[in-house]
Amino acid sequence: MKQQWRIGLAGAMVLAGLTSAGMAADAAKASWTDTVKVKGDLRYRYEAIRDDAKTDSDGDEYTRERHRIRARLGVEAKPVETLKLGMEISTGSDDPVSGNQTLGDGFTKKSFELSKAYADFALIDEEAGALNAIAGKMKNPFITMTEDLVWDSDANPEGLALQGEIGNDLGSLLANGGYLWVQERSSADDLMLYAGQLAAKVNLPQDAALTVGGAVYAFQDIQGEDVVDWEDENNSFGNRTIDGSVSGDTTNRAYASEFTPVVLFAKLDLDVAGLPVCLFGQSLQNVDADDQDQGFMGGLKLGKADNKKPGSWQVGYSYAELEQDATVGFLTDSDRWGGGTDGNGHRIQGKYQVMKNVQLGATFLSGEKDIASDSTDYNRFQLDLAVKF
Repeated sequence: MKQQWRIGLAGAMVLAGLTSAGMAADAAKASWTDTVKVKGDLRYRYEAIRDDAKTDSDGDEYTRERHRIRARLGVEAKPVETLKLGMEISTGSDDPVSGNQTLGDGFTKKSFELSKAYADFALIDEEAGALNAIAGKMKNPFITMTEDLVWDSDANPEGLALQGEIGNDLGSLLANGGYLWVQERSSADDLMLYAGQLAAKVNLPQDAALTVGGAVYAFQDIQGEDVVDWEDENNSFGNRTIDGSVSGDTTNRAYASEFTPVVLFAKLDLDVAGLPVCLFGQSLQNVDADDQDQGFMGGLKLGKADNKKPGSWQVGYSYAELEQDATVGFLTDSDRWGGGTDGNGHRIQGKYQVMKNVQLGATFLSGEKDIASDSTDYNRFQLDLAVKF
């Protein structure tokens, strides 16, 4: 009898242990840390700008110096295996291509804005291929070059997008599409962007890879409409304009052209004696413009500054030129010749990984703005300290 009691007690203890282990496993599985990731970064920047088109109150040319910060905090949740939800806030203003805040305004508090809010559905997730549908304000869904002609790296499009990829060990085929709202209008047709992109990546011997592709960005209902200007200063960001609507005593500026830039790009990644090397190039033409409709860019990058590898480094060089109506100006690189189109210039950049997640960088840009008329010199130097977590 005692033996049966001991066996029964032992069985109960085992059952209780298994039940407890199962509950602990379920609790651990249900922990929010298993489905939610939090990340962020802070960049402190010293910047000096010499823009010969601007003068001080005495009419003299000058160099503007300023210190700026950019802080971002993002969260991404995966409530089910096929769905990701993401949100990010960033310092900044209404500017769609910059999160920088300038220091030195009487210690005023700095603004945060919603920079991302999206749902990413994995429609297909197989070893041979994937297809994702994204809705909301998202990270740029298109393949961009290291220094892109159409997109600033801080631009986050809004609307619907598809990203697809199929491939094997030899390479892959990539296709991206976008149905994007640029400007909602209460009394006129909305400014839309319908975009499609196709690229092929070929894996080559010696850890090399070649990516070639093209894209069409079709902006709808833009010609004759007032410029998209977050500053409310009638700034066309380099694009040609005509007189627009009248609001009070101000005559706004309207776009003189439609915009359908067709883009071709190529990138070659190599490993030379253990050193990563990247060669890249891009060209575009706005097929809806009758003049000032082209742009091109080329460059190279040596090394790779990796946040997880202290002591790693990279240096790079690029040259770019954009004619006035080559693409929509307010979305382009905000640093090159002061942003927008109608400029050309060189970029020299270097980065060094001081320690894990701490990086130093320096960039020098030298070029010309307003090249369609009376061009002026534009020079910019940036020194960055970037910290991530």
